[in-house]
Amino acid sequence: MLFDEDKKINRKRGIVIVIVQCENDFGNTPNENIYEQPFVVGNGETGLYYLANGVSAELEYFINTGKRPEKDVGTDKEYHVFPQEQEAQMVNRWTELGMTVAYRRQQIELACRITIVYMQVKNPGTGLSVSVIPWFVAAGRPYPIFAYAYAIGHYQRAEKKSLEESAAAVRKLFGISGFHKSTVSRSLNAKDGLIDDSRHSQPLEAEALKGPGFLYDIPAAPHQSHESITGQVSRLLTAYPSVKALKRDIGEKLKRLPDPIRRAGGISYALGAVPDKRFEIIVHSGPGNIKPGGHRKRPPRTRNKGPKPVQRPLKFVDYPQREENRKAFIAICRRAAIVAAIMRHRFLI
Repeated sequence: MLFDEDKKINRKRGIVIVIVQCENDFGNTPNENIYEQPFVVGNGETGLYYLANGVSAELEYFINTGKRPEKDVGTDKEYHVFPQEQEAQMVNRWTELGMTVAYRRQQIELACRITIVYMQVKNPGTGLSVSVIPWFVAAGRPYPIFAYAYAIGHYQRAEKKSLEESAAAVRKLFGISGFHKSTVSRSLNAKDGLIDDSRHSQPLEAEALKGPGFLYDIPAAPHQSHESITGQVSRLLTAYPSVKALKRDIGEKLKRLPDPIRRAGGISYALGAVPDKRFEIIVHSGPGNIKPGGHRKRPPRTRNKGPKPVQRPLKFVDYPQREENRKAFIAICRRAAIVAAIMRHRFLI
């Protein structure tokens, strides 16, 4: 699932410097630190994605509230992943190393829809590229990754399975008006495949949620400054001639891991330690107190005639509890998305 490229993108590019390197030099065993970075392998043959843990203050505000900053309300402002000064330094460094930098766009929706502008860095000698995207963005998906994860978690934890109720929970919690039961269904169908491809089942829960039953420690997310991101992206682009070669090395690495680690595992396992209370948002109120035998006698109802009954409106927990659940779940998914990229080099969803 790759991003749809905007045909009207900003065509600003860096200066191209040809890198002369023997093809045989590619594929040498790279620094193992490369594998410990949160990069995702796309389905195409040229693209990788690097998940940025820290983003601009404007994007943090959007994630925490679902809205634009007050100063931008009513505008069509686009939001870059990093502050302007940091981004300029990153572009300058990449162009000094002979890379080209282009800008791509992705729309993401919560209570409002915004456009995120991210950098795509390419090695002109190989055609390999790395797109530096925020941790909450999944390629080709219109909503943040935590919305899909919450829908899956809510459906799986609910005693009475209902796609519509799980979709309603997401709409209420994150303010996404267009999140429907069909989206929940598609997410459930795709939930395990992307993670299972790598055959690695390490839990992805937040550090604070680890229980005594977990067999493995979760690696800490690497420190992400704009300098470290610039360096890691450059090393990825110079260490491999193609995505195919990178997949081969990742596969060989996974084959060397112990069998319990190589067994399949998906998002159900990844979010298994999230407390049930984080998914308790819908209050199911039963019928009023009716004494036995106190029902009024009525004539038999005519079946299959007249208008269909209207479903009783859902009742949700109060606002403070919803806010607590929402903020806690976003924090959990931030870590889960980064760790999924480090351990599996796949998107969480």
